[in-house]
Amino acid sequence: MVTIIIAYAAGVPKILDTCLTALKRHRPGCLVDAIKIVTDASGYAEASDALNSHPELPVSVTAYDIGFTQTGSEMHGKLLDMSIVDSNSEYILSLDSDCFPVADDWLKTLMKMQDEGATISGILWPWIPPPADLNEKTIEYKIRKYHCYNCTQVACQLVKRNFIIQNKLSFVSLRDTGFAITDKARELGLQVKGLMPTRCPMPEGDIDPEVNRMCSVIYGDMIYHHGAATRSVTVSSVDPQGFFNEARNRVLREKGAEWLLDDNNSYRYKFDKEEAVAQFKMASMFSMMQTYLTTHDRLFEPEGGLG
Repeated sequence: MVTIIIAYAAGVPKILDTCLTALKRHRPGCLVDAIKIVTDASGYAEASDALNSHPELPVSVTAYDIGFTQTGSEMHGKLLDMSIVDSNSEYILSLDSDCFPVADDWLKTLMKMQDEGATISGILWPWIPPPADLNEKTIEYKIRKYHCYNCTQVACQLVKRNFIIQNKLSFVSLRDTGFAITDKARELGLQVKGLMPTRCPMPEGDIDPEVNRMCSVIYGDMIYHHGAATRSVTVSSVDPQGFFNEARNRVLREKGAEWLLDDNNSYRYKFDKEEAVAQFKMASMFSMMQTYLTTHDRLFEPEGGLG
């Protein structure tokens, strides 16, 4: 049995509605015990409206009192931590509100990875691991160690509940939501498996689509990730130059991203310049960090998390 937990922050009701519509449209291929939308008080009304629009789904909404949080990642992690305690299914699938299926049997595919020996399965961070000679003390290494094929994204991550409970793991730790979970699996020599990105929209401007691993990415031709839908409301856009504006708007209009499975509408990744793709990502992140530091006194909290 699987419980799907969708963490939701206020401000993006259209993407939540699209997510639920997609979950209704595509059979998971294995038994789903419940779908739980978890939020705080500010997101409760929007989440409840979305629930009421999808009576066919086994959906519930819970608003947790998570207190003050400094970052979106901390809020995300606290919501997941509290919902794990309240769940009793064997498996937990964390699913961001902007991540949803585009094909049938999508959850069955992730469960098959578990049957084949994975402790954690889902969609992978879509960048090459850091090179062996990269200084481990650098910010680049700290980011690339986790933002790489070795780790699943909490945006769509399947794991046994007992693995989290027995190892006393929290989603609020390290440098982003949930990295302690994949870290523990690696520490114990356990397998982490997942779907690689397969395609994305063609851009509207002068950019190589190969470097786009954030905006409207399809994984394994089964799961779509809009990318930073909530962050675009609270912090900054993941696509500030608007290269994928029309594609992202079309997903919301059509309440799904199946149209990206058509080769006429999408770009297929070649994986022929992976270090250049990683450096493109790092350049973007360093630019964001500079902006961040205009209003903050540090990038990292004392325990090592991004502030």
